[in-house]
Amino acid sequence: MRDPGSGCDRLTAPHTLAALLIVATWGLNFTVIRFGLDEFTPFTFATWRFVLCALPIVFVAKPAISWTMLAGIGGFMFAGQFVFLFLAMEAGLPPGLTSVLVQLQGPLTVVLAALFLRERATRGQWLGLAIAAVGVVLIARSVEGPVGILAIGLALCSALTWAAGNLFFRSARGASMFAVTVWASVLPIPPLAAVGLLLDGPTALLTPILAPTWKGWFVLFYTVAPVMWLGYLIWGTLLATYPAAKVGPISLLVPCVALVFAALLVGEPIGGLRLLGVVVVLGGVALGLFASTRRLR
Repeated sequence: MRDPGSGCDRLTAPHTLAALLIVATWGLNFTVIRFGLDEFTPFTFATWRFVLCALPIVFVAKPAISWTMLAGIGGFMFAGQFVFLFLAMEAGLPPGLTSVLVQLQGPLTVVLAALFLRERATRGQWLGLAIAAVGVVLIARSVEGPVGILAIGLALCSALTWAAGNLFFRSARGASMFAVTVWASVLPIPPLAAVGLLLDGPTALLTPILAPTWKGWFVLFYTVAPVMWLGYLIWGTLLATYPAAKVGPISLLVPCVALVFAALLVGEPIGGLRLLGVVVVLGGVALGLFASTRRLR
């Protein structure tokens, strides 16, 4: 494995293919989640996703990070992010727009780091956040009705909890990304299952077993095996092998791919004011990302 500081600037052909694979996998994931919400309630979906993701714990050793850090990752980056994301899509937010709005986790991470870790953000990072916020307003104006505004708010909560999880995730540097993913998936299961029982009842929570469908289990398999196990393993390998300035921008391709899949598979319309909002949000996120990576050089 190369040292990130060794000056390796260009991704090798296998790593380029791996990066494109996770971009496609994560981009398709938003539409797959939309299909999953036709089969499960949000809390049933989240509970079973993490139950399956945690199964390898029987043969994967605990990573060398504290339980507090694992709880932060599991609670914010995993449970918080995905529950709010599921609720936003259940409330009617299309998968393509959802993928764009959750990318605000990048600029929001800068804000949280400044507030809680006393890190200084650059002007470029603050400007990127401001531009992205304008894009959110444009998207909100393109979504009709109070349900649309609620869904956008839930998607922003997803981005915020992901950003909070990023602060905890820093402690995992050097640890196996697969091991962190598996062990951090254990802690959200009890609270998610408890909420699912209270809100939906035991029958809904046990739907994958009591009323299994090929579509439901395909969704669960897809969101666990390629998206979390393989996806985080590849992403961690890239971050450990290359400078962040080379790897970070790859994430901007995910919402672009998600928009294409959403248009093809569920007919999500993107045009007019909504398209302008998407472009502005991604432009702001890109500006903040490149301002962040410049600091790492």
